Amino acid sequence: MDILTETMTNKKQPKFRSTYNTGTLDYGITHTDGITEQHHTNACDINLILAQFMETGIMPPTNTSPQYGDVSGHDFQEAQNQIALAKTLFEELPEHVRSRFENEPYKFLQFAQDENNIDQMVEMGLANAPHPEDQALQGDGISQIPSGKDEVAPSQEAPQGDS
Repeated sequence: MDILTETMTNKKQPKFRSTYNTGTLDYGITHTDGITEQHHTNACDINLILAQFMETGIMPPTNTSPQYGDVSGHDFQEAQNQIALAKTLFEELPEHVRSRFENEPYKFLQFAQDENNIDQMVEMGLANAPHPEDQALQGDGISQIPSGKDEVAPSQEAPQGDS
């Protein structure tokens, strides 16, 4: 019995033999037509694309346009470190909090950045309850909290008596 078999490429390939298989099954590579659409080959061939460019000087159209931006003020490594830190901190959250955001750090960050969610963040134990004093200072920059003393405007200062 011949251990080798021929395939479509006329190359001999070994058959797989074991105690459970006597070598009658063919484990060789078989070529089928497949589901690849062959009519796209000219559009995907880099040699044809470059030949067309050399003739016309125009690149074939694409669906995307190039995007340019000035990112000189940002360091790639620092950005990657910040992303890694955010993922690490998110993974340290309790499981019920992570599952609420489908274990997606970006969903949690969107939630945490919304000021309307501060009460829910306090309920989850992820933020401290805001103090009324802090809210007053953030309002218009002037504290509306009375100090307990009678305040006198600078133009109406009380006269100093002779002692």
